[in-house]
Amino acid sequence: MLFSTITFAAESPKANAIRPEQIQKLLSPDVPRVLCLDENFATGGQPTGDAYAKAAASGFSSVLSLRTTSEGIDLLRERAQVESKKMRYFNIPVNSSSPRAEQADEFLRIARDKANHPMLVTCSTANRVGAFMMILRVVEQGWSEEKALEEAIKIGLRGEELRKFAKDYIASQKLKRQL
Repeated sequence: MLFSTITFAAESPKANAIRPEQIQKLLSPDVPRVLCLDENFATGGQPTGDAYAKAAASGFSSVLSLRTTSEGIDLLRERAQVESKKMRYFNIPVNSSSPRAEQADEFLRIARDKANHPMLVTCSTANRVGAFMMILRVVEQGWSEEKALEEAIKIGLRGEELRKFAKDYIASQKLKRQL
C-alpha cells in the first residue's frame, strides 16, 4: 500500500509531522498487523508494550477496542493506560460470531466524530476491525463494497460470519437510504 505525505491531525495541538508509513513502522513492534490506512485511522491487533505511548506521541486522539472481557483482556487497565496518555478510550465489545447492528451503529458514531481522529482501532487479531472498517468505508465514505472488502482483508478480516455481517449491514443501510 502506498502512503502519501499526509500528516496526522495537523490541526491538533498534539500533532507531529509524522507520515502514516512512519507511524506504521513505529507501532509495528507493539501492534500486531498494524496498518495505517490514512490520516484518520490506523488498525491492528491487540496493542502491547509501548503502543499507547507511541500512538499518543504520534498525535493520536483515541483508541477504539472491539474486544470483550471474556477474551482475557483487562479492559479497565487498558482504558487507564490509554487515558493516562491523554487519549480517549472507547470499547465496543463485539463477539466475532454474533456481531450486532447496534454495535456497528455505535462504531460509526464514534468513527465519524473528527474529535476522535486520528484513531487506533483494535481487536485481538484485526478480524473484527476489518469488518467494521469495511462498513465505515462503504456506509460513511462511499467506497465500493469490493474496494472496502479488499482493504478489510488487508486489515485482517478472515471470518466468514464477520464478512456476512458487514455485507448484510451495508445492504440494510442502502435499503434505509432508498426508503
